Amino acid sequence: MRKDTALYVGSDCSRRKSLDGHLQSLGIDMHKTSSVSYAKQKICENTYDLLLIQFEPTREHIFDFCEFFRRQYYEAVIMVLMSAAKPVIESKLFECGVDDIAAGKQTHPAALKSRIKRRLVSRLSVPMTNKVMLKGGAVVDIERREVRLNGSHHRLKGVQHKLLQYFLENPHRAISREELLKSHIWDNSVSSPSNTEQGRAIDMAVRRLRRTIEADPANPQIITAVHGTGWILAKDAVL
Repeated sequence: MRKDTALYVGSDCSRRKSLDGHLQSLGIDMHKTSSVSYAKQKICENTYDLLLIQFEPTREHIFDFCEFFRRQYYEAVIMVLMSAAKPVIESKLFECGVDDIAAGKQTHPAALKSRIKRRLVSRLSVPMTNKVMLKGGAVVDIERREVRLNGSHHRLKGVQHKLLQYFLENPHRAISREELLKSHIWDNSVSSPSNTEQGRAIDMAVRRLRRTIEADPANPQIITAVHGTGWILAKDAVL
């Protein structure tokens, strides 16, 4: 049986060495590089289940690189490590296919070990169903993270996929911004739920999800607003 393999992209040698030991204890082999261009070469030569990438030394290329990695591996876990939480940037990273973001003390190798273990176990869980048909004609393939609507084919990137799953798993009840921020969707990558920027990031994520699954995003029929609370999956949203 093939062992899980991780690719680490970053310049922090001490963290890289310590993290390598923690991953070995989980039975995960880790390949290491400080260059995005060399990382692309390694992706062409190997199969990866996990990508760990430092934001600061790769910021100029990280968005394109994460999208490139996600196209190669549908089911792999992508985790970005940041020195501090940056909600607006995090939202963009999730749109590029990133699964999780660890910031500050969360990037300590010992803390990352349990986080990575939880992510890899979650990746192996069986989806509630392979395909879901939504009002307006969208067909969602949960496992492949794909949506077909009006003859077009779209990818459910990063947080969009988890956000839609959360609504499908919690139908017919209002879901607030605070609940979404505390849910596994963000996995505590952003602290303090009271931060205004975080609320905007949630609003942006819902808008982008609507553009992907709604026949008329300006008049949503699947994920509808609940005044003063948040959003709800409409009763007749799933056909």
